[in-house]
Amino acid sequence: MRLSRKDEHSITAMLSLAATDRYAAPVSLTELSESLGISTSYLEHIFSGLRKHGLVEGLRGVGGGYRLARPATQISIADILHATHALTDEDTLESTLATVDTRGLEAAQGWVELSRRIRDFLGEITLADFASTKPSSVWKQREDSVSNYIATMFPPHSGQLIGERERGRPAGRPYL
Repeated sequence: MRLSRKDEHSITAMLSLAATDRYAAPVSLTELSESLGISTSYLEHIFSGLRKHGLVEGLRGVGGGYRLARPATQISIADILHATHALTDEDTLESTLATVDTRGLEAAQGWVELSRRIRDFLGEITLADFASTKPSSVWKQREDSVSNYIATMFPPHSGQLIGERERGRPAGRPYL
């Protein structure tokens, strides 16, 4: 699964709102634009979708802006990606199976199951979880994971090409 810039900006903006007190003054898009380095008009487009899906509330007038529509513990990353159309809902997945011919049905069922698992996994991660923990502790690899096993096979390097240190050559010099 590849997230678009819109998906990344949506999650980042929601994390910024989660970092502020939900009952304090709302955050203006101008403030958010300056702090995130995203144009105000693009944020308006993003927040339009987030508002339609009930993730944020807009408050009009002087001192207006946006705040989370519900506590950060009740908003998942999957909710945000569903609002940006990066994740499809269950009905869309089922309708995909109905349009596939019998030769491709097994592969389509595999993709549908993978999509369900990704959605379920992202549904378990709330904004509060994401905002309150350090990335290294959130994404800690299990000791028995395949990626951890592969990482133990290759020692960390200092950026030099493998073997360059042993030959006494500076990194990046071509062999002549």
